[in-house]
Amino acid sequence: MKAVVAGGAGFIGSHLCDALLSKGIEVMCVDNLLTGSAANVAHL
Repeated sequence: MKAVVAGGAGFIGSHLCDALLSKGIEVMCVDNLLTGSAANVAHL
């Protein structure tokens, strides 16, 4: 299964990416980084 997370570098989006990845789902994180932070997804 695949998922796209819009706003993935924000607080909620980054936690959603973590949860989806832990379930074995392929994730594409999309964010313009205006309010999100690249540090939130650096470990992904």
